[in-house]
Amino acid sequence: MVCKISWCGRGIFVVSFMTLTMIAWCQISPVSADVPDVLSVEPWISGADTILNITVRHASPTSSHYIDVVEVDIEGDVQTINLDPPQSAPTFLVQYNMGEITETPTVQTRAHCNFHGWSSWSEPVVVPEFPAIYLLLMLVIVSIVVLGLKSKSLVR
Repeated sequence: MVCKISWCGRGIFVVSFMTLTMIAWCQISPVSADVPDVLSVEPWISGADTILNITVRHASPTSSHYIDVVEVDIEGDVQTINLDPPQSAPTFLVQYNMGEITETPTVQTRAHCNFHGWSSWSEPVVVPEFPAIYLLLMLVIVSIVVLGLKSKSLVR
């Protein structure tokens, strides 16, 4: 037995299919994941230790949608910072003590949202052994000493 569909039946099928497709298409909306973003990584010196100030942004956190972990990659050695309590603020600061450094390592960081996963790694930051302000201070001191010695030699 061969089943034949009339032109009218095909038309109803096609119109129904197109209508359902349009309804489904209208229900689809673009989704953007609310992954965290590392805004900045700024090193500073506290005594002999180098501290990283890591600023993290998370656009719409809630008590059930938060940042729970930050990772710091220092020249391939990844350190994990478990945030206790987890951070649900839109922007917050995490400090990481690198200890005393003797070189100029490259550092990257990323943050983990419990709902959307990991952010991308931050831009690499080269952590100086000495902050620029100390180098400037040393340059000023050396310049004063050199100018002082030069002026004494001119007086004689």
